[in-house]
Amino acid sequence: MGESSRHPLLADTSSLIAVANTDLWEEVTESLVVTTTNVCKHELRNHVDAASYPPEGSREHYLEQGSQRVLDHLDNEESSFSCVTVVPRPHGADAGEQSLKQELTEHPEAYQVVSLLDSAARRSIRRHVEDQDMDIDVVGPPYLLYVLLDNDLISKQEFCEATAEMIRTEGWTGYEVVKNAWTSIPVDCADILDDDYDDILPPN
Repeated sequence: MGESSRHPLLADTSSLIAVANTDLWEEVTESLVVTTTNVCKHELRNHVDAASYPPEGSREHYLEQGSQRVLDHLDNEESSFSCVTVVPRPHGADAGEQSLKQELTEHPEAYQVVSLLDSAARRSIRRHVEDQDMDIDVVGPPYLLYVLLDNDLISKQEFCEATAEMIRTEGWTGYEVVKNAWTSIPVDCADILDDDYDDILPPN
């Protein structure tokens, strides 16, 4: 897709990595159209370049593997994902988040949903969206999998298991963190996931 292609779903670096490391990545790339920024793409490249044969199962390996999968899809000429350039280019630890804010400010009409992994970043973007009076939902990465379920592209069991896998892989623990992971997901997975998943089921 071209540089100017802007799809209704905007995602940051960590959200894309989280989804790319699930078993549903192929379905995501075949069925969803997603936009990210050049800053986020640069962060993905940094994760790959920084990895030096990390052991499987390590956080470094997870970041490298997910980043490479996203980059491979972004660089595919037939990709359903697009990358837009943000100017001026932000720098620093929260550059990806800042690039999303800039992109939303410049092109608010282009987006309906923004997906970020970090809950603090979501709160920051949500405040920005509200301050600018934008009609945009701010969600976590499981929402990208929910779109597949909502369009009957995967089963409820596949969705619940992949979301649980994502929460476990990301190491999200604690009431608030788990609650935030399931926010904006109107699906009850309690009847799908067994007792082994009690710690990552959404609180009632």
